[in-house]
Amino acid sequence: MGQGGDDLSAEGVAGAAVDPAVARRLTAEQLESLRPYGKVRRTVAGQVLFREGDRSYDFIVILTGSVTVLDHEAGERRELADAGPGDFLAELGILTGERLFTTAAVAAPGSVLVVPVERLRAVIAHDQALADLIVQNAFRRRRLLAQARAGMQIVGSRPSADARRIRQFAARNRLPHVFLDVETEPAADAILGHHGVSAADAPIVVMRGGEVLRNPSNAELARAAGFGSDPAPGTVYDVAVVGAGPAGLAASVYTASEGLTTATIDGSGVGGQIGTTSRIENYLGFPVGVSGDEFAERAVVQVLRFGATLLVPAAAVGLSPQGHGYAVELDGGNMVLARSVIVATGVKYRQLDATGLERFDGLGVFYTPIAAQDELGPGDEAVIVGGGNSAGQAATFLADRGHAVTVVVRGGDLRASMSEYLIERIAEQPAIEVLCHCAVEAVEGRGRLERVVVRDAIGGRRTLEAAALFVLIGAEPHTPWARGAVELDSDGFILTGAERGSTAERRPPWDGMERGPYQLETNLPGVFAAGDVRSGSVKRVASAVGEGSIAAHFVSEHLGSRSTGVPGSPRRS
Repeated sequence: MGQGGDDLSAEGVAGAAVDPAVARRLTAEQLESLRPYGKVRRTVAGQVLFREGDRSYDFIVILTGSVTVLDHEAGERRELADAGPGDFLAELGILTGERLFTTAAVAAPGSVLVVPVERLRAVIAHDQALADLIVQNAFRRRRLLAQARAGMQIVGSRPSADARRIRQFAARNRLPHVFLDVETEPAADAILGHHGVSAADAPIVVMRGGEVLRNPSNAELARAAGFGSDPAPGTVYDVAVVGAGPAGLAASVYTASEGLTTATIDGSGVGGQIGTTSRIENYLGFPVGVSGDEFAERAVVQVLRFGATLLVPAAAVGLSPQGHGYAVELDGGNMVLARSVIVATGVKYRQLDATGLERFDGLGVFYTPIAAQDELGPGDEAVIVGGGNSAGQAATFLADRGHAVTVVVRGGDLRASMSEYLIERIAEQPAIEVLCHCAVEAVEGRGRLERVVVRDAIGGRRTLEAAALFVLIGAEPHTPWARGAVELDSDGFILTGAERGSTAERRPPWDGMERGPYQLETNLPGVFAAGDVRSGSVKRVASAVGEGSIAAHFVSEHLGSRSTGVPGSPRRS
């Protein structure tokens, strides 16, 4: 949000309760520490300091006077908050490069301190207390904006495959948005009419500022939102990190922070499976847990802060040696050239063999509870298939929000694959029922999912009323794109280091080198694997983050003194 402080101390935007930390203003000492980085400018009533839809703007502190933060919906002005002396105007986009969601207009004339974004980055790097205040407020304001429905507007039909794709991409990448169904919501007609388009043009996306996108591709939506970028032709990076899950994000943070020019590549978005996890409760340093969404969001800001280039959405489809490094081929024909590569593509969800499943994909059948957060109504019942931690986390997440949940498990109990703390929480939650020795046979409904047919071990059948079915039955390595380039085990996971056997360093190309493979290094010198995609990995968030940081260390060892040493400044061939 574009406001800074005590103006939110009542009920906040759209009636949302506000964390007291959001209501803090800059102290006199903090303001003085900022002054050398900016310039003081006079303001006049009605002056627009920045406008929703702007692609860049400065960090602004109000010295005197007041500012109204607002947006527009179908041409109607909507005031979100007021800001006064000591408040600072900044959205999360000032750290990520995303376009603005709000407009800041001067209500009472006065003066402001204007700090350019590049100078703000210096402040964040050198003043920890001030950096914490700015960054934490930026995160909280993003959440308040989402509550206020101040993001992009997606207008379309709920059953539309393209509308579902757009919504899922926006949700996966934490792009604030609101969906309006042309078949049930009058507000959808108002927006279509205001922008001169018809329901036949849907799905459309209305960006803040009024730009209308007609059925955009994921890449078009990302660029319009100011999220991610395309590879620059001829650029040679020190390292290409393929995959933006926990391992890839950790690797990107460590390589970029060490001054290595880093390209982070992902085909669908940032966060990987953790970005769709409802809550992680056993990650060190978070005693009450952390949502996967928040974990991923913070990691992305960290990656961008250190100057890595985020190439999203861009799926890797091939890997091959190129000169003194490697070429990562992307879908669409683009190529990323890099002197080293970290493969962190993780795993992809396994499919369920049940009649009618494909027909309800996105219309009641999901592979993560986050994907369905806008789909379930109050009291809707849900079925979860799977007995691992992801299934346990989803079950407790949904039950805590008032949904009756049935967990369907092939085995005899949950202890074979689920952590004890989740088993205990399930046992204590009366809204959760566990069906052991069972499997989903079919899904049924008119237009969207309404029923799930479950078969037990002796052939008996039971029909469950359900608005959602979550398929959480594990995953398989996402390595087909690298097959033929790196060595894989019998299950398709990438072999590294000792996993490749004791004779690996005597085989080409290692037989002619002065060193053997590093830990996490593949059969290709300078190509490493980290996280779930690696053979022998532990399959935990903490270990994936650890492996990503270790791989980054060995990239530095591999490149040695040949690093460009200039973060965020890729070399050109």
